[in-house]
Amino acid sequence: MRGQTQAQAPSPGERAWRTALYLLSASTAASALVDFDAGRLAHGLGDLGVCALLLGLQVQFPFVRAFVASGSAGGDPTRVRADLLKLAEDLRARHPWAEHAGRVGWVLLGTSLVLRLFGID
Repeated sequence: MRGQTQAQAPSPGERAWRTALYLLSASTAASALVDFDAGRLAHGLGDLGVCALLLGLQVQFPFVRAFVASGSAGGDPTRVRADLLKLAEDLRARHPWAEHAGRVGWVLLGTSLVLRLFGID
């Protein structure tokens, strides 16, 4: 985590992560459109919720990479925790839309669940 700069080029893993999440989010958005066209409101809202969550995860790869690296590297746990919190705050500041997308995703998934519990497909 130390030595990382904000202008660091994305790694091949990060590019693969973002591409996979983008393709998955596009497929769930397409599935939502099909569900809405077929009159399945709850299913469509659930698919849109998953799409929003996947889009919000796209920018989280640096945190995931740092988290995995912190588990394998020895060191002061307090310092590792502080570094991870700092990185999370930095990502949140650079990509505020990702947190909003995640919140919207969870609300849509919850709405879908409630509709399904009441028998609305």
